[in-house]
Amino acid sequence: MPVEVPKIGSRIRVTTMYPNTYAYRGKDENYVTYVREGVVVKSVFNEPFSFALRTGDPQYPVSEYSAKSQHLVRIEYIHGSADILDDSRKAWKIKSKDKVYLVVREGGKHTCTCKGFQFRRDCRHIGMVK
Repeated sequence: MPVEVPKIGSRIRVTTMYPNTYAYRGKDENYVTYVREGVVVKSVFNEPFSFALRTGDPQYPVSEYSAKSQHLVRIEYIHGSADILDDSRKAWKIKSKDKVYLVVREGGKHTCTCKGFQFRRDCRHIGMVK
């Protein structure tokens, strides 16, 4: 299923919902909803589905989000658009001589468990599955 990730520079409003863990909640207050508005900036996390929101609020100047989070309820675009990313994940076992390596494709990026990939960020095993 494709996931929409806001483009950097877009102005958006993000709505999240979390279980209410406060002891003094009422019987109909099982969830707490937060709404933040701001400009999308680069996330500190190097994950394809992460994005950050610069809010301008002194208490929460930057908020980090994952587009795949179960708590993310809605993204409203005030100005700008989204990148559509494929969140399908595939994995292959590649036998090379007497070892077996795992090649994983997630979000359009490939990784491998071999030493070559650890040093060069590319290897022949990835080339085999491409």
